[in-house]
Amino acid sequence: MAFLALVSIEGAGCSSNGQPEGSTSAMADQNGPVARDISDTELIDMMAQRTDLLLIDVRTDKEWDAGHIEGACLLDFLEDDFKLRAEALPKDRPIALYCAAGGRSEDAMKLLAKAGFRELYNLRNGFYGWEDAGNAVSNADPSPLPTKD
Repeated sequence: MAFLALVSIEGAGCSSNGQPEGSTSAMADQNGPVARDISDTELIDMMAQRTDLLLIDVRTDKEWDAGHIEGACLLDFLEDDFKLRAEALPKDRPIALYCAAGGRSEDAMKLLAKAGFRELYNLRNGFYGWEDAGNAVSNADPSPLPTKD
């Protein structure tokens, strides 16, 4: 399944283009928009290298409260206003999305790709995969959602 995705991660905050899997330099350019699944290792690399990366947890408040990835913003995919709030995000930043297992975030990625976002990434296996791999889990408050200028 091929998707176009654009992702933006700002620092650690709410924090296929022909490149090999594992590459963290994938960006929208003359090859067009990017929308693809990434591994937890790729996400860690992106978070370290892409200061403009926007990391968005699309799970519910209850799921968020049980733990999440440090620096993520919270935008519940199941809320009625998800589409409106998501489309208000800046389109010029790369966005990495995750949910519990990868399904809702994949749907969110498709929705954002249709809305014209240029660089989108979906965390394959979601938060469960992140946690199972032994990556850090946070209980901090969500980072604020940025909006387009």
